Amino acid sequence: MNRTTYTPKDFTWTSWTATDIKKLAPEIIAEKKARLAVIKKVSPEERTFENTVYALEASDHGLTETILKIDLLQNVSPEKTVREAAKRTIETIEKQMITIERDPKVWQALKDYETGAWREERAYLEPEDQKLFREMFLEYKRMGFDLSPEKQKRLKALEERLAKLSNDFRHNINAHEDHILVTEEESMGLPERYKQGLKKDKQGRYIVTLAYPDYHPFMEMAMSEPKRKELAEKFLQRGGAKNMKNLEEMLAVRAEHATLLGYKTHADYKTELRMAKSGDTALKFSFDLLKKVEKGGKADLEELRALKCEMTGNKKTVLHYYDIAYYGHELQKRRFKFNSEEVREYFPTTRVLEGTFKIYSTLFGVTFEELKGFPLWHPDVRIYGIKNPKGELISCFALDLYPREGKYGHAAAFGITTGRETSFLGEGYVAPFATMVTNFPKSSAEHPSLLSHGEVETFLHEFGHIMHFTLTTARHSAQSGYHTAWDFVEAPSQMLEHWAWDKKPLALLSAHHETGKPLPGTLLNNLLESKRHLLRYATLRQLILGIFDLTLHTKKNPPESGKLYRDLVKKYAGIVMPKDSLFPAGFGHLDGYDAGYYGYMWSNVYAADMFTRFEEEGVLSKKVGADYKASILEKGGSADELELVRDFLGRKPSNKAFLKEIGATK
Repeated sequence: MNRTTYTPKDFTWTSWTATDIKKLAPEIIAEKKARLAVIKKVSPEERTFENTVYALEASDHGLTETILKIDLLQNVSPEKTVREAAKRTIETIEKQMITIERDPKVWQALKDYETGAWREERAYLEPEDQKLFREMFLEYKRMGFDLSPEKQKRLKALEERLAKLSNDFRHNINAHEDHILVTEEESMGLPERYKQGLKKDKQGRYIVTLAYPDYHPFMEMAMSEPKRKELAEKFLQRGGAKNMKNLEEMLAVRAEHATLLGYKTHADYKTELRMAKSGDTALKFSFDLLKKVEKGGKADLEELRALKCEMTGNKKTVLHYYDIAYYGHELQKRRFKFNSEEVREYFPTTRVLEGTFKIYSTLFGVTFEELKGFPLWHPDVRIYGIKNPKGELISCFALDLYPREGKYGHAAAFGITTGRETSFLGEGYVAPFATMVTNFPKSSAEHPSLLSHGEVETFLHEFGHIMHFTLTTARHSAQSGYHTAWDFVEAPSQMLEHWAWDKKPLALLSAHHETGKPLPGTLLNNLLESKRHLLRYATLRQLILGIFDLTLHTKKNPPESGKLYRDLVKKYAGIVMPKDSLFPAGFGHLDGYDAGYYGYMWSNVYAADMFTRFEEEGVLSKKVGADYKASILEKGGSADELELVRDFLGRKPSNKAFLKEIGATK
């Protein structure tokens, strides 16, 4: 099958100015209207899958890519004017698209097809075509066309308001900047490499920001408890009071929206299209796991408190929220005879990237090639092509790995161009393109970019999303790549994190940045033994966040979000959070992953189970890699996720591997 061949001309959008971006909204809106008009003109008796269902799916082709390019620039452009113009344009498009897509004539077209040709065509349509129609029909049904005109009007207003609130919520987190000032004396415990990467003020004090490459190492290694407390307090203010108000309104809007559509809660509305199917199922799953891990999670924290007692000489000391990372790091050094900085020396970013390419080349039979001469949005960004065994380009991806002012502050994969057939007859295939955005330490004149082992896991996780997106062969964009049920979408990436904990992959991923020597045997073994270090607490924390999110979206009158979070952390982890903290304001998953954070644990169950085949047959097994690529990566969301996992495993999925992994076997 022919695929798109990318050239530098395809990336001129990376140089869009604020003026260019502003012009795009009316063009996108006009084209979308024109495409829908064609679909609506078809008479009821002439409706077919191709001129109705596929045509509706194809009405977004090209337009969605343009919107996603604008959104990417909103998150990564070095130009503030471009980011702001992109934000406003996205708001305009989202608001108008609600009106355009909420079209009763399109809903009628689907109903006409459902009562007409569907009954005959479904007998010979491909399974993915049938799935596309069923899910499309449900999505339009969920738009509330069967409501009274007054309720439809209210529903539309709610969705327009939510689009604005959501965009503001994301923007307020990305735009929030703060720092602490640290003297040389107060910097005890911090490695020289880290300190040399920090900026200084006029008095020579270190400027430690809230960016992840600054924040996490500081919280792990700074001996100064007052300074850890100061930085952590500022971190808990991200998003600010504005986002607390935004969130309060977002919750109210979501609840009313769900009620209007006939759902008990927003969580029920969101999970209907997921594996869980209901908010109650997701909550039950979370609390069942919590019961298994709560005792162990608290035991992990008690170990840290005991270590703090020993190190401070105070038997009555309290373990504070800003102590966990520090004493966790100290316990790791003592128990496993290494510290994260020692390990970091063996993970230069360039080596991790090369090793990752070798691993995936082995598993999936593809090759990676850097593409030169392509215009991109920043000099740090690199673009790569993926080729099949015949040497044919099948997809592309870009890597934007290092932090800068105004850039998206987390790690994520941004899918831009979805893989899909260019026509219903399969005349060609559009090659996918995605971008991996992270904030790893950047090289300086004194030091190369070095990753902690945790950052290597993050690298593998996000690159797993890139592989899921770019190796797809799904026919329809709605089922392409990681367009799966939301509570499964993380499973492939979580499964691939296991490669950070096996000797064979680690030999490819690591080499000392100066000598090129591999991880010494003792250090390697100690690192592998540390896999379960604080894992019960880490699992407990994830479950608390999932329950926090679900509680906000399953209660008709949810408690104040800040208090709810503090209460959950105190009840299940025994940790007291400051009363003035604004954690929910900076918890970006409340937008986009709303009523969906439980999915990280849900999908982890499937990830652990899928890894059992690699564990038994070899982590670099070409046979297992080929099966995984064919059963999971290529299929995307074109089949039921349970069927995909069952097909890969050759048996019914189980949670045994996950419970064993987290130390909760009973």
